[in-house]
Amino acid sequence: MSDGIPPNPGSIWKGVGIVLGCTVGAFFLGLVLAGLTAAASAVALFGIGVVQAAWVVPLLRYYRRMRETETAKGLLIGAGIVFLLNAGCWGLIATLRP
Repeated sequence: MSDGIPPNPGSIWKGVGIVLGCTVGAFFLGLVLAGLTAAASAVALFGIGVVQAAWVVPLLRYYRRMRETETAKGLLIGAGIVFLLNAGCWGLIATLRP
């Protein structure tokens, strides 16, 4: 509390919502980029579980610095959900036989 920031634990649901909103936004951005560069859009659309680190890590650092610990937990929970869903979909695709 020496830096003048009052403690505000935030909300887990706020963090989950932020991550899911950023993920949906990145998906649509990937669709827009699909017309520009195929490689970049493929990584953004299909590797979203890994690419999400580009926005989760800075957001996590920001909310921890603002002492919104519950929001930071929500960010990690949301990122975990997106990562596991993406990995599960890729696992299903990998096991399908042509």
